[in-house]
Amino acid sequence: MQAKFDKILYPIAEILIDPDQLQYVKFDAFFQNVMFHETAHGLGIKNTINGKGTVREALQEFYSPIEEGKADILGLYLVTLLREMGEITEGDLKENYVSFIAGIFRSVRFGVASAHGKANMMCFRHMINEGAITRSDEGFYTVNFDKMPAAVEGLANKILVIQGDGDLEAAKAWVEADGNVSDDLQKDLDRLTENKIPVDIVFKQGKSHLKL
Repeated sequence: MQAKFDKILYPIAEILIDPDQLQYVKFDAFFQNVMFHETAHGLGIKNTINGKGTVREALQEFYSPIEEGKADILGLYLVTLLREMGEITEGDLKENYVSFIAGIFRSVRFGVASAHGKANMMCFRHMINEGAITRSDEGFYTVNFDKMPAAVEGLANKILVIQGDGDLEAAKAWVEADGNVSDDLQKDLDRLTENKIPVDIVFKQGKSHLKL
């Protein structure tokens, strides 16, 4: 994770994040966001509340992007609560917010064919619509720290209600409407490729690399 932060996430932030907020892109925040993403998978609603069976059964092929979106935003919500409870005391919530947005740019480069990619774009579009993040004419993204908490809570609520109700139509409409990369965002992502920022890193291993 440290290598991914050093070689991918931070270089992405240098190109796409408002220079005044680059100070908030930190490894510890990146690590927390990913760790609580995984924790959030184990939380939330597994069975619908209206007799439609499990959430997975009810949402069918749209379950995975909705669930990945839940893990993303509920993970960030968990970090927020743990900071409010005094369980996480180091760093600043602003670091989690800005690193989270930089993390969206990193993850979506794997493609929106995956559940993760669709979830990234659904979250991104929500944050844009709520004014929690804005894009300047120069192509820099800025987090609005005042609007971010409500945007996080609103998105978490939207996803949990869809899951609890097993609302297939709502899930389908949302994924199809927002689970894609806009032309403007694609141009920004192309800038990352032009600057030779890798999509992923490869851990080279085996006898030849150990000189055996």
